[in-house]
Amino acid sequence: MVDVNQIMFEMIRKSNSVATSNVNEIEEIVDTGLEKTEDNIQKIAVEYLEEKGYSRSVQNMDMAKQHILESSMYSDTVCVRKRREMVEDLLQEAEPEELDKLMSACLLDNLMKVNSKLEMMTNRRYEYAVEVVDEIVLDNEKGGNSLMEFVSLQTLLNRYAKQGFHVKTFATREIGNNGKLMMAGFSSTRKQTVIIFEREVY
Repeated sequence: MVDVNQIMFEMIRKSNSVATSNVNEIEEIVDTGLEKTEDNIQKIAVEYLEEKGYSRSVQNMDMAKQHILESSMYSDTVCVRKRREMVEDLLQEAEPEELDKLMSACLLDNLMKVNSKLEMMTNRRYEYAVEVVDEIVLDNEKGGNSLMEFVSLQTLLNRYAKQGFHVKTFATREIGNNGKLMMAGFSSTRKQTVIIFEREVY
C-alpha cells in the first residue's frame, strides 16, 4: 500500500519552502576501550588534534591530554568528549492535518515564485551599448611595429561583462579616408568592427 504521508514528506522537503529539519550540536563521551596508560592517552591526543585540524605543538598536546584525562576521570579506560551534530526531523511527528497545512503553504509559496518569474519574463527591459574599434586582436596577436592602436578582445569583453553586458551581435565594415593622401604601402581604407552589447534592466 502507498504511504501517503511519506510521499507528502518528500514533496514538502523538495519544495524548500519550509524548514523540515533542525540541527542540534550535542556533546558525548566516547569510550575508546583503551587502557588508561600514558601511551594510549598520547595516541588519543594525537588523533584528537588531527580530527580537529590543530597542529601538534607542545601546548596543543598538553591541552588535548588534559581534555582526555578530564573525560576519562570516572572510567578505567581512555575516553574523549566529542561534539556531533544531531539532525531532528521536524516532519516525523507531524499530524495529517499539519501536513495538509504545510502542503498548502508550499503550494502557495511555489505559485508565488512562478508568478514572480512570469512577471519578470513579460516585463523584461534591455539596454544596449555600442563599441566601434578599428581593429581587434587576441592578446597573443598584438603587433609590435604597427601604427594601428590594437584593442584586446578579451579586455574589451571583460570590461563590458563586469557591467552585466553580453555580446548581442557584431559586424565589420570598411571605411574610406575621405580622399586623404596615404603613405606608400598603406591601404586607403580601414576596417572597423562594430560590437553591440546588451544587458537586462531590472
